[in-house]
Amino acid sequence: MTADSNQDRGDGVTSIELGVSRRNLMKQLSAVGLAGGLSGLAGCGGLRSTENTETPGEQDDGGNGQNGGGGSDELPTALRVPLVAPPTADSMDLSNPSNEEREMVFVTHVVDEFMTGIIVGMNDALNNVGWSGEFIGPSSHDPAQQVETLNTTISRLRNGKDAIATSILNRTQYTQPVKNAINNNIPVASFNTSVYSGEYKEMMDKFGIVIPYVGQKFVEAGVAVGQTGYERAKEKVGDDTQIVALPTTSAPDHPALSARAEGIRMALEAQGDVEVLDTLNVSGDQAQAINRVDTKHKSNPDINLILGTALQGAIAGGRLVENQGLKDEMTVGGFDLPEPTLQGIRKGTIEFTAGQDPYSQGNMPVNMMWNYMERGIPMKDFNTGISVIDQSNIEFASRRSGSWGDLQNWQKQNY
Repeated sequence: MTADSNQDRGDGVTSIELGVSRRNLMKQLSAVGLAGGLSGLAGCGGLRSTENTETPGEQDDGGNGQNGGGGSDELPTALRVPLVAPPTADSMDLSNPSNEEREMVFVTHVVDEFMTGIIVGMNDALNNVGWSGEFIGPSSHDPAQQVETLNTTISRLRNGKDAIATSILNRTQYTQPVKNAINNNIPVASFNTSVYSGEYKEMMDKFGIVIPYVGQKFVEAGVAVGQTGYERAKEKVGDDTQIVALPTTSAPDHPALSARAEGIRMALEAQGDVEVLDTLNVSGDQAQAINRVDTKHKSNPDINLILGTALQGAIAGGRLVENQGLKDEMTVGGFDLPEPTLQGIRKGTIEFTAGQDPYSQGNMPVNMMWNYMERGIPMKDFNTGISVIDQSNIEFASRRSGSWGDLQNWQKQNY
């Protein structure tokens, strides 16, 4: 069971089949009641984003979710996991398990370089549990095309036997397809992005089940990147120089990138010596991103910190540093580990990047789904966290993440 190479099906859909100083931040956030969530780098559950990006522990769920209702300031709360029988419940015989071969299809909003890490994680898991699968999505960011593919996929899967994992970018377009899958006894997990993450009561009311999320908590990740960027920038320019920060995004309508931008802004605005500019839309096209960052810097040459919410911003910032000779005065950071970012860290034009563990985003949904369908164990959220990559660990990061493509090729030949 191996992953074939990317196939453009002629309809724009790609298919891959499986044969700040911490002290100051804490002080200032505590003034507005947020510091309690910052006890871990990426686990600050008290930090809220928009309505669409809440995560576990952020809301009173009426007893269906992580919190147990009132009195949360006085009593510890448990992760309440609703026990909902899987579609396989009637045929499940744990005294003589059959472990039937099933198909699990991943439907994503885009198939790009980043997704390779998710694909190889998916391939390993499907091989381990003995299932087949497919990774499908548009070749460029396109939620409408994703939803169309999601509906088509649901219509062909076997009711009560197969499963789906999908990214969920908004409630408007995605709710009905998810309902359709569940109503047809096709269980659903989410990966990479989900606007329902942690909204247990809403999911139980709307779907009758929790859609587990495997991925990063984005506001908290943004806070971590904002903190790291501030600290690295101050080390470079000194305490007497004001930080002028430029956050960037490549897709303003993407909830994860918007939440990261919010977290970055929160961390930087908590400092007393930072001017945070409006978030710059650099677009998903790398050449255009480089041009837009260069143009922005020309109009505001005081910018000395550029933080991307995705790979394009950091790469563009690194190119600016290289072209203008700004290593000693400009700090650049961002998300994800594409080769240009890794090269920038090696050269010193990019200070750091933040990993979000794409491998687990592909691997964990399969394992959780197997546990659910074959053993009746409820699926649960899995926070993939954040790892800061800089010159201290760049060699291993490059060797691992730079080899996802090689691993995918090996899987084709061996699974």
